[in-house]
Amino acid sequence: RKYCVRERAARAGPHAQAHAVYKRSTSMALVLMLLYRAAAVAPAARSRQHAHFYYTSPTTNRTLSVCVCAKCGSTSVYAALFAAIAGHPFERWVAGRPIVHEFWKWGLPGVSRSMQSADVSVTVTRDPIARYLSAWRSKLACCPKRSGVSPRPCHPDWSDGERLVPQLLELAYGASRTDLDVHCMYLDDFALALRAVHNNGEMARLDTHYLPQHLQLCPPVLRKKGLLIGNVSELTPTLARLGGFNFVGGHVQVVRTHATKGGNLKATLAGISETARGALCSLSRSEYRALHLRLPFECTSVHLKKGY
Repeated sequence: RKYCVRERAARAGPHAQAHAVYKRSTSMALVLMLLYRAAAVAPAARSRQHAHFYYTSPTTNRTLSVCVCAKCGSTSVYAALFAAIAGHPFERWVAGRPIVHEFWKWGLPGVSRSMQSADVSVTVTRDPIARYLSAWRSKLACCPKRSGVSPRPCHPDWSDGERLVPQLLELAYGASRTDLDVHCMYLDDFALALRAVHNNGEMARLDTHYLPQHLQLCPPVLRKKGLLIGNVSELTPTLARLGGFNFVGGHVQVVRTHATKGGNLKATLAGISETARGALCSLSRSEYRALHLRLPFECTSVHLKKGY
């Protein structure tokens, strides 16, 4: 059979052989073009892996890694780790001192940044919609609407709102929206803008406070070896029982350092507009699946209009 194929190719003459070469080269060019396009699109969907907290006990050499996203209880977790390792609470808001999240600047022995797994690996997660609502309340929320009064920020982090609102509007609707002098957003506007960013495939460029957890949380090596995975409330008792590290401050005692109003997620979802609920449910579906969490019942088709 191979001999017959070679014979037909030889009899076909140079024109047919050249045509065959042309077809092969065209196919190769098409493959290269598709690979180039895939490489160009990939950055928008690629996760933003980062080095996480890594501690090596100076006395036992036992290692601990902790990976926690913004608005997942990170302030409480880092404050608890600092107190356990240093033997005294972290002094907040001291001029010239790093914030508690900058653990690599603590200057404590055994503390570093790393992408390695450890003897004990901890991954802290949070319900996606609860996290988005918390980020909106603390970073972007406007005060309740009042007739004749311009929107004004009601979130505690004023400086963050000045930076984050224009960034979100640019990702959602393009640069033309960034010239608006806005420093806060109502929940409907926030949810719709966030959904627009997801629809544009630009999720990986979102600010860390509402960047999807499965795109930022932990390096694959930690996910593979992770021994302790859950939200901060679930992990608090476990962290307090960690042994083999000889912490100077005793145990890792996680205490809530600050909280935003919100209460029960079910009640919160029932109390917000259908526009905001539909947008938040729609954009967070893939995140719930990636974290192996159940989508809230309020996000089922029974409770949402068609089209979300």
